[in-house]
Amino acid sequence: MKTPRTTTNVTARSENPATYESLTGPVTGVVLAGGSSSRMGRPKPLVMLGGQLVLARIKAALDRVCDEIVLVVAKDQDDAIPDTGIALGMHVVADRLTGAGPLAGIETGLKAVNSPLAFLVAADHPFLSADLIIGMADVAIRGPFDTVVPSKAGRLEPLHAVYSPQAWLPTISSALDAGRRSIYDLVNSAIATGDPGVHVMEYAELASFDPDGRSLFDIDTPDSLAQARRMLGSTGIVRPDIRPGGL
Repeated sequence: MKTPRTTTNVTARSENPATYESLTGPVTGVVLAGGSSSRMGRPKPLVMLGGQLVLARIKAALDRVCDEIVLVVAKDQDDAIPDTGIALGMHVVADRLTGAGPLAGIETGLKAVNSPLAFLVAADHPFLSADLIIGMADVAIRGPFDTVVPSKAGRLEPLHAVYSPQAWLPTISSALDAGRRSIYDLVNSAIATGDPGVHVMEYAELASFDPDGRSLFDIDTPDSLAQARRMLGSTGIVRPDIRPGGL
């Protein structure tokens, strides 16, 4: 797909609702879970929220949309995330590079994808909207676009975006081999050049699929975790039905 960027809305839920059945091709979920979680002080995917692990919440949302879910971990990951991913039925893969940041995880995840499109997300988004994911994939298919990336408060969110692995893998692999590490830089460059083709989903279009604006919310710190618990309406601890390393 070699399509220049457009800033107009391609679809709106009220006029052209997207459903799983309306998608003309499968979508694979790619979850990035190889980060250090240094600001949280413990692995973010294993944090309990509303009686579930954050990783289990992500898996449940993606199960509504995706035919397969890939979990990307670090080469030397020594916490319970890989085992938990396996227990949840995810396809677990490890980065080929150490210390190369999210871009290395994106490369590894997209290489494991067999579908035309992937929805890629960091493993700290507890409130994913299946409607929004389906809507983004629908925009990519109808465009067609190689990428659909949200913009929140003027900032791109490439770790909650739809990508074409075929279009992006050469660019990402070349960047990594050249020592470049920023997916933000690569997406901004694509917007400027039109290759790969990017559609930026702005506020009004986002709101047509995710009116509450929760899907892009992430938990980076104890404060944002406390906010997430307030958003659920409860701070009580519920006995989990999923534990790290097994069900």
